[in-house]
Amino acid sequence: MQSHLHKNSPGSISFMFLMKWFFAALFILSFVIGSFVAFTSWNLKRNTVKVYNQSVVNAPFDVIIVPGLPYDTSHQNILFKVRILWAKNLFDKGIAKNIIFSGSAVHTPWVEAKVMKILADSLGIPTANTFVEGKAQHGNENIYYSVQLANKLGFRKVALATDQYQNAFLSSFMKKLMTGVAQLPVSVDSFSVYDKIKLPGINASSAFVPGFVPLAKRVSRWQRFCSSMRTDIIEANQ
Repeated sequence: MQSHLHKNSPGSISFMFLMKWFFAALFILSFVIGSFVAFTSWNLKRNTVKVYNQSVVNAPFDVIIVPGLPYDTSHQNILFKVRILWAKNLFDKGIAKNIIFSGSAVHTPWVEAKVMKILADSLGIPTANTFVEGKAQHGNENIYYSVQLANKLGFRKVALATDQYQNAFLSSFMKKLMTGVAQLPVSVDSFSVYDKIKLPGINASSAFVPGFVPLAKRVSRWQRFCSSMRTDIIEANQ
């Protein structure tokens, strides 16, 4: 009798009631988050296609800017593959006449832009049509320093050619300071296609930096974050 009363005591009933509401709230929260992520992903892909279509009508471009990614001899980053193969695709179609690969040795001891140029040569892109910008350590610097190089080379029609995620991240910087640079992002829908393509083996020794120190050991995480978000790069380099 006592056991029966204890099992149905007000405290026990309240606890079960709270647990039911907790799991119900957890389910609703998971559903809301999942829906938000799905909508954000769909909207990003939709905007990527829209931005590309708005820019490609102005092709051909004198040069496209392709930001680098860390080179790793033991593993091929899918975004690394996507960016270089997307650049080749734009070049082969005549949308881009030339390519500037941009990126210093940031996280690994290879100058990213040099490695990408070596790969571009191996993929059959004429070496006279590819160029190296080797100072940039962040996305905004990729654009800024590459535009400077493009101007020196006499290129006037310039476009950024990168994956949809980086393009979205850099869009506010471009709208504020680089309005003359078009955008040719590649949608995530193409990632699986490019990921199946095996890049040729290369000798990247000419891109190797002896005594390299990773950016993470040169500056703090906060400094890296601030540098990647800065929009005063033009004023800082004048």
